[in-house]
Amino acid sequence: MSNMPCSIQDLEQAIKQIKSVIAARINVNNQGEIEEVHILSHSGRAPKQIVRDVESILIAQYDVQIDHKKISVAQVDDEEEVPIATVVSKRPKLVGLTHSTVNGMAEVKVELLAGDKLEGVAQGPSSSNNKLRLFAEATLKALNPLTSDTLLFVTDDVGVTQLAKQQIALVSITLITPTGEQTLTGCALVRNDDREAVVKATLDAVNRKLKFLRDN
Repeated sequence: MSNMPCSIQDLEQAIKQIKSVIAARINVNNQGEIEEVHILSHSGRAPKQIVRDVESILIAQYDVQIDHKKISVAQVDDEEEVPIATVVSKRPKLVGLTHSTVNGMAEVKVELLAGDKLEGVAQGPSSSNNKLRLFAEATLKALNPLTSDTLLFVTDDVGVTQLAKQQIALVSITLITPTGEQTLTGCALVRNDDREAVVKATLDAVNRKLKFLRDN
């Protein structure tokens, strides 16, 4: 084992204090030596700056040196992006999820509340990975009545990963407009249900591009 003067959890907590960092996970080898540092952050700061901050805080607080090549940074869009459309509705909230499987095919329904009740339904193969994707697609379908006919949201990828002992749902969506395409990403902590987290991650990705009327 290594002779680090602190626990891995201490190091992860220190990294999470860095500006823009959302979560951090440190992988060690059998000798307890750091092999990889995975970081999830907002996109407001350059990854290289975050890497330098990680190196600095670990050496300053714990006298732990780490090669910058072992640090990887994944980023998600900042929450304060300029919206591309104004939607006359309250920000959507998740109020219900249902799913059923028949003969290897799944059907999922997502219910949102945005002033009025919105529902979206998606169908497809019932594999575990695809069912999560279906919840993202159903969420986007539920939002269709609120979005302009000139905007199209397409689900690219959906997954659940672990950072700092927390399960996190990640969603990648392509926004197609008359002027081109843009990749949107969203994330949400898995608190009780990974399906619920996927819906919230999908809303996280889309809501930042749509300006909703705020709840009072």
